[in-house]
Amino acid sequence: MVFYTPGRTTSYPTKSVESGIRFHFLGGAQEVGNVACVIEDNTQTRILIDYGLSPGDPPTYPQECPPIDAAIITHAHLDHIGMVPWITASHNVPLHATHLTAALADMMWQDTYKISKIEGYPLPWDRRDIEDSDDVWETHSFGETQKLGEWNWQLLQAGHVPGAAMIHIETPTKSILWSGDIDTRDTPNVTGAKPIKSDILVLEGTYGGREHPNRNEEEMRFVNKVKEVVNRGGLAIVPAFASGRGQDILRILHQHAPHLDVHYDGMGKRVTRHWMNHPEFIHNAHEWDKIWSWVRKVGSKSDRKKVLSADVIVTTSGMLKGGPVLWYLNRVRDDPNSAVLITGYQAEDTGGKMLLEIGKIPIYGDIVEIQCEVDKFQLSNHAGHSALVDFAKKTEAKDVILFHLPDESIEPLKKAIEENGQQVHIPENGQTFTIK
Repeated sequence: MVFYTPGRTTSYPTKSVESGIRFHFLGGAQEVGNVACVIEDNTQTRILIDYGLSPGDPPTYPQECPPIDAAIITHAHLDHIGMVPWITASHNVPLHATHLTAALADMMWQDTYKISKIEGYPLPWDRRDIEDSDDVWETHSFGETQKLGEWNWQLLQAGHVPGAAMIHIETPTKSILWSGDIDTRDTPNVTGAKPIKSDILVLEGTYGGREHPNRNEEEMRFVNKVKEVVNRGGLAIVPAFASGRGQDILRILHQHAPHLDVHYDGMGKRVTRHWMNHPEFIHNAHEWDKIWSWVRKVGSKSDRKKVLSADVIVTTSGMLKGGPVLWYLNRVRDDPNSAVLITGYQAEDTGGKMLLEIGKIPIYGDIVEIQCEVDKFQLSNHAGHSALVDFAKKTEAKDVILFHLPDESIEPLKKAIEENGQQVHIPENGQTFTIK
């Protein structure tokens, strides 16, 4: 399974780098999630970027990480940060990120640990490792130059969610831009990513081959659907990721439908408080004081019962895999006036994916049919196909490495970027390749 033996089960080569930049993906190559990559050059500077796990039934994990000098974490979503406590336990190295990402990490790890115990899947780290990881963060603002061995590097705004970072690295021979998860558009809570000239671009491709609808039009389609559900006497249930999507939904509803009775449940409440404590990472942060006093926070079982007569509940989990959303859905599942409004990516083997495909969902051990209306909205905080291609072109990178993308995105994104005149690389997990 995933019980690594440090130094014995890693696929990373023992031979030193003679020239160029070595990339070795432990996860995230030709897949969405599990992101983890080791980068090294002939100065023997060796870093890890991200170390996530992917939710599913059961979750999946990256391969074992070799000894490293440091880990740089792009943002606090589980598929980028879920396995980081193992790094601290096994290699005792510093963790680098923005202040907001570090602040969110402990909460994400505690929740992952709790769910692993409930669902019975193994983790190679425990609560002691979380405590150790909390102690080794070195946090940074965007644009601050840091030094690691012979490398200079800095974090740059990635869009996606507040605190999410791209990583720009200057080695003695090449410059590298690691995109992390990016969105080049300004979204409700964060300003979009801007390209920077680099020799090598490592680019996520989640939506390669697919275009997003106009963001403003899609937001209004969502708002109008919420109003329609409320006007017919139903409850609008909005499953939302705790860090990013839930807050986007609240801001959209506060702006366009402030008369509605909107409630907020789940881990997103704690995430939002961290956001408000780090306003430098949020677009128009001052508006959150008004939003936070407007939305009704769910804090008890009695609060949840009251929500059943409200207009809207925004709650975790965003993929309908556990969390308060199942409590609400179980109570209105036979009500055709109510609706489940899905606003985010649904991974394989999750409740949200099953609901979209067959209209049924696992709830407390049973597969149940949902009579509520089910609708999906494209409110992604990832860049779409054309934006990714344009971003790659503007970096003027000679070499582009694609990662964090499904199979169907590989060829259309590869072909389009090659038309820019750029060399495209499609890595495999567990396989080393070097760019000279």
